[in-house]
Amino acid sequence: PSSKLQVAIWIPSWKSTEGILEATENLHLVHEISPFAYYVQSDGTLKDNITTDDAWKYLYDQISLSKNKKIEIIPSILWTDRAQMESILNNKTKRDKHIKEIVTEVVKQKYAGIDIDYEGKSAETRVGFSLFLTDLSQALHAKKKKLVCTIEPRTPVDSRYSVVTQELLAKIEYSNDYKVIGKVCDTVRIMAYDQVGGDVKLENSYARSLYRPVADIEWVKKVLTLTMRDIPARKVFLGVATYGYKYEIKTDTTGTITYSRIGSMNYQYADELAQSLQITPVRHQSGEVYFTYSTSTSVDGTSMGSTKQYLVWYSDAEALKDKMRIAKLYKLGGVALFKIDGANDPKVWSVIK
Repeated sequence: PSSKLQVAIWIPSWKSTEGILEATENLHLVHEISPFAYYVQSDGTLKDNITTDDAWKYLYDQISLSKNKKIEIIPSILWTDRAQMESILNNKTKRDKHIKEIVTEVVKQKYAGIDIDYEGKSAETRVGFSLFLTDLSQALHAKKKKLVCTIEPRTPVDSRYSVVTQELLAKIEYSNDYKVIGKVCDTVRIMAYDQVGGDVKLENSYARSLYRPVADIEWVKKVLTLTMRDIPARKVFLGVATYGYKYEIKTDTTGTITYSRIGSMNYQYADELAQSLQITPVRHQSGEVYFTYSTSTSVDGTSMGSTKQYLVWYSDAEALKDKMRIAKLYKLGGVALFKIDGANDPKVWSVIK
């Protein structure tokens, strides 16, 4: 496939300086930039993280000087409090007030639009969230602004569960109405990462081997195929991870492996760790890379009394290349990289090129 993809990037507020420096070096390859600019407070009002930040002012200056005049700033609003979302989005008065504040801020700051990243909603919020997106879309379009929706991935039921029964199907409810989202959102970024626990079929097929992908390419295909039943492919941006995780692993006498996640792992740190241990990472069938190592000493050099084994699993430029190939094959609108923070595989930008 040779069709050109639009490229969106998220820049996290907790690594804004590093992310902005990486972004400014590659502005000619980017179409949308989404800083994690706003959080929603308990009363439904927005907390602004960037408009007074000198680093963001620097980015805006660099964009204005860039030869790429098609870059759009579409900040993200992140909200993860389930109870608060249910309370505010299901109440028309509170919902309308929330919409008004968002539109006012977008117009005031001269953004191209807004990215709604409301994660972890309950199924009870589905109707309220759909009404929110519908009304927000109309209000933004009246001002010639875009509505971008960042949405959780949905795994097919027969891959999500070991056994599928009619009783199970009757109980399943979703917090996102894909049909409404596909209709009212201008762009839909599907967060096709953090797969673990989301595909029982794939996990069972690797039951006796190491398997902890951020996003197995086979799982990504399933997610996209299901997504495109309700959301037009041209609106879909495939969310692609640039990071990974570190786990402590244990194997019992039956060969069953258990994983205890220790924390997140960016490419730069993983690469430096592998080099310091003189380990060559392995390319897994899922498309990502991993390596294992063991240690019987603590950080300060003292003995821990027993050996512990660790697994480091992460995404790199080659994994991104695989996912961009799928995005082109499925004729998607683009890809959205999470995250740009100055610690990614430097080859990522060559792949985008």
